[in-house]
Amino acid sequence: METGLRRLRYFRILAATLNFRRAAVALGITQPALSRAISQLEEEVGAALFTRSNRQVALTAAGQSFLKGCARTLDALETAIDETRRVSRGLSGTLTIGYTDTVIAGRLPDVIEGFCRIAPDVTIRLVQGYTDQQMEMMEAGQLDVAIVTSPGRQLDLETLPLQSDGFMALLPASHELAKSPRIMLRDLALQAFVMGDPDRWAVYNRHLWRYCERAGFDPSVVQTAPESRAIIGLVSCGLGVSIMPESLVSTVDARVVARPIADLETRLESFACWRLAEPSAVLVNFCDFLASTYGTDDPSNHGAGQIHR
Repeated sequence: METGLRRLRYFRILAATLNFRRAAVALGITQPALSRAISQLEEEVGAALFTRSNRQVALTAAGQSFLKGCARTLDALETAIDETRRVSRGLSGTLTIGYTDTVIAGRLPDVIEGFCRIAPDVTIRLVQGYTDQQMEMMEAGQLDVAIVTSPGRQLDLETLPLQSDGFMALLPASHELAKSPRIMLRDLALQAFVMGDPDRWAVYNRHLWRYCERAGFDPSVVQTAPESRAIIGLVSCGLGVSIMPESLVSTVDARVVARPIADLETRLESFACWRLAEPSAVLVNFCDFLASTYGTDDPSNHGAGQIHR
């Protein structure tokens, strides 16, 4: 196969120069070696590709036809080689990234935009999923990167803290507590709560429930919803209050008021995680980008009492 490809290249150079001596110099071979290669090619093709005389070399009709196919073949090969090299260097390919509502409302858009600037030919596929769902997808090989809350201690995963959120109380604008610039967690003890569905929001709800218990109460949950927008919508309807990560505050409208919780200093940490075994070149590039761009964040920005793995 290599000999055939080499002959095709020899043929194209000779067809361009129509001079055996100049073509041989351009190819870095001897003129007799070029003549033998062209003769062998003509024998394989079964047709004369050039007419030769002491004064000139010209393409035959068959040679002109062969040149078109030869050019297409070599151009396709060069394109394939270039694409293969780009994939091997992580500059081309596909990356599938899972995300939660919290990170898509926070840092993830900047992450994707920044990586696409340095690797514009990588196709990014974003998949929404709650933490446990993303972990299952990672196990099944359906995600390259999961961006989740508390991924757990899994020995085959590498993790990087990507985003840190304080907690905010979400209240209907007409609620009496909405007048206060800051509230205490125990102020919500007698309130009706709107929370995420137990299956989708299990990790987040476990943390939130624990904080409420420390404040001396169990939330009275009157309704649940699968997504953050729906939770916020239920609060805007006056059905209850909720506690959400601060990144999601940007998605509320005038019917909902967000207030800091003075006695809840713990922050919600979102982690990017990926498998250590046999990472693709694209994944290696992406993880290097994350580490160099976000891995040097001041740990104090993540707050004391973080939610760790």
